[in-house]
Amino acid sequence: MFNWDDVRFFLAVGREGTLAAAGASLGLDATTVGRRIGNLERELGARLFDRTARGFVLTAAGRRLLPRAEGIEREALAVDLDLSGEDQKLEGLVRLTSTEMIATRFIAPFLWRFHERYPSIRLDVMCTNQDVDLARREADIALRLSRPRQDDIVVKKLMSIELGLYASEGYVARHGMPRAGGLAGHRFVLFADTRPFQRENAWLAQHVGDGEVVLRSDSVSSLMSAALGGLGIALLPCHVAERTQGLVRTPLEGSPEPRVMWQAVHRELQGAARIRAVLEFLDRLFTPGRDGPAAQSSTAMGFATTTRASAPPSSPRR
Repeated sequence: MFNWDDVRFFLAVGREGTLAAAGASLGLDATTVGRRIGNLERELGARLFDRTARGFVLTAAGRRLLPRAEGIEREALAVDLDLSGEDQKLEGLVRLTSTEMIATRFIAPFLWRFHERYPSIRLDVMCTNQDVDLARREADIALRLSRPRQDDIVVKKLMSIELGLYASEGYVARHGMPRAGGLAGHRFVLFADTRPFQRENAWLAQHVGDGEVVLRSDSVSSLMSAALGGLGIALLPCHVAERTQGLVRTPLEGSPEPRVMWQAVHRELQGAARIRAVLEFLDRLFTPGRDGPAAQSSTAMGFATTTRASAPPSSPRR
């Protein structure tokens, strides 16, 4: 009888193609993954992968095993989700994934409130633009700027994020305020030319005109820092830029279609107490008229560039 736990190593190598990548996805080293694959092949008496210069490729035996292994994985995950959903303790780990900008500018300044109320719940925040599979427990809650389409998830619209073109006061002092039709000599820091930013880049291509692109990045936080430092004009979330001292919005007309922030959680997990606590926290942050960035007006709670803006008061309100 082979070790059932070796199935996850088989699936990881089959999906990733190399021991190193499979190990990274499992949080283990490549040597451990290779040893477990070898153990599984010996127990089954069949070679499951051809070792090639380009990586591990499933053999005929491996292809026959694949759907059965995926079935084992689905059953194991179903048990995990079912039992996790019954957990009513306000303690344990919750894995939240979001884009870097959402995490650093919209959520992190307010996390002290969550910790004060739920000290036994630990949050792991993963910043990535890549899709994660909630059914495979790659995360418990996902915040995304495009609507998630996975099966068995509950999706909720949290807020709209309007974008505008901003420059630093120092940039304007050196180069002047840009004018529509007169962008020659002005510098822009733009999004990376990748699919996640396709909508914004299409709009920018129509408006930058004679301006010079001096930086591209897939990190919105990096673009904001570069703009604040005076490198150039950037397309930034208005919720953040309007509350950041030293940035001013340019009078260039128009803006791209606002982004929508979507929240996704697996249907089987939403009843767990620790998950509900995080969902309630996010709801308070992003519901207008409540506690978070969607509710702030003139004094930025967490968006100013000084440390004091994000520090809790001496007697925090629960």
